[in-house]
Amino acid sequence: MERHLSSANPAPETGLEPESVMSELSFHRLAGPPGTCVLTVAGEADSDTAPALAIALDAALCVSQAPETLIVDCSGLRFCECAGLNELLRARHTAADAGIGFALAGLSPQAARLLDLTGTRAVFDVLAKAPPPATGKPQAQARPPAIPLPSTAPAPTDMAVAVAELAAEAERQTATGRWDLSAASTALARATAARLGTFVGSLDTQEALPGIERLERLREALAVVAIGTAHTHGQLAWFLARASLALTPVLRWRALTADREHAFGTVVPTPQEFTDAENAVRHLQSVLARATTHGFASLQPVRPSL
Repeated sequence: MERHLSSANPAPETGLEPESVMSELSFHRLAGPPGTCVLTVAGEADSDTAPALAIALDAALCVSQAPETLIVDCSGLRFCECAGLNELLRARHTAADAGIGFALAGLSPQAARLLDLTGTRAVFDVLAKAPPPATGKPQAQARPPAIPLPSTAPAPTDMAVAVAELAAEAERQTATGRWDLSAASTALARATAARLGTFVGSLDTQEALPGIERLERLREALAVVAIGTAHTHGQLAWFLARASLALTPVLRWRALTADREHAFGTVVPTPQEFTDAENAVRHLQSVLARATTHGFASLQPVRPSL
C-alpha cells in the first residue's frame, strides 16, 4: 500500500526572494518486511507542516491492521524543528501504548543534531537506514514478527528517557499556550537550573570522579528538584514533581561495599546508569534554564543558509 500526503503553502507572490518560500512536507507509506510499516518523510518538518506530520503518523498507527513496528524514514527530511520532533515523540508514545515498535531511520545530520541538542536521541530506536519495501504479496500471519531493532536501545524506564519525554510534553503545552508561569515561578525555575549545574558537570568531569562522589552529587541534584517542588505550586510544581519521580532510582543506589543484609536492598549502579542519570539532570537543567513567563523557550536549531 502506498499513500501520499503533502503539506504545502501557496506559492510566494511575485517579487519575493527565494528564501521566502514556505516549507513543505510529503509522505509515502509502504509495507516493509513482515509486520513492518515504513513511513518516508521528505521536506521540512516545522511549525507549518507539523499538523500534516501528525496526520501521517496517526494514519500509519491507527489502522484496522496496525503494524508490529512503524519505521519513520527520515533520509529525505532536509530540516526539522522542535515542532516536528514533538510530533515524533507523541507518535512514539502512542505506539508504545498500543504495543507497536517505533523507530527512526536514515537521520540527516541536522535531524541527528536536533536529537542531541534536545537530549532525545536516547528516546528513539535509531536505524542507519530504512529496510527496503516488501516485494510480492506477504504471507498471511496472525502475528507477523517485527524486524529486530538495536539491542542497545534503552529501557523505557531510563531516567534520561523519562526526563526527555517530560520536557517534550512541557514544550507541547508551551506551543499550545497552556503554560502560564508567574514571574516568581520563572525565577525559581532558573534558580533551580543554576543549582543543578553545580552538582552535575560535563561528562569528562563526572567520569573522573569516584562512584561515591557521583552518587552524592546525584542525590544533591534530586534534593534540589524536591526543594523546588516545595517552594512553588501549579504547573511548575507538577513538572518538578514528575522530574523528581524520574530521578528517584538514584535513591536505591549505593557506592560502598556491603552485604545484602546491611545494604537495605540497595544496588551498585553501572557506569552507564550513572551517565544516564547525569544526562537526565543535564537535560532537566537545560529545560529549566529556558523557563519564561510563557512556559519554556524551544530549542530551535539555526536553519542552514541556502
